[in-house]
Amino acid sequence: MKYYPSGDVYIVILEPGDEVMESLKKFAEETDFYGFFIGIGAVKDLKIGYFDLRKKEYIIKEMEGEFEVTSLIGNISRDENGEIIVHAHITLGGRDYTLIGGHLISAVVSVTLEIFCIITRRITRRFDEKTGLKLIS
Repeated sequence: MKYYPSGDVYIVILEPGDEVMESLKKFAEETDFYGFFIGIGAVKDLKIGYFDLRKKEYIIKEMEGEFEVTSLIGNISRDENGEIIVHAHITLGGRDYTLIGGHLISAVVSVTLEIFCIITRRITRRFDEKTGLKLIS
């Protein structure tokens, strides 16, 4: 992982073998980053989720192989204990030109992942009883 400041934006470049969510947490820890991000690139061997509100849990789908990242979008915040929370959604293009997307659980960069991180003020999340999730407060 490499990152470069550019005004109120960081340009984060992930390289083959980097785990996306771990890398974003490390970046946030090293820079004390809070904000939003967008990105494109290519990943492999990932897990995405769909949140089942009734069960209050993610239904996780594991996907092997390589995919184009047509959109990565999310935010980085902290909970009330200071734990870094990366909330990311991803849309993927497959070899057959179909698209699939969901909540990003994990993914490994296969070629590159170019992420633009836009700085905001401090974002805090608190546990929400209705959903069972930590939501921005």
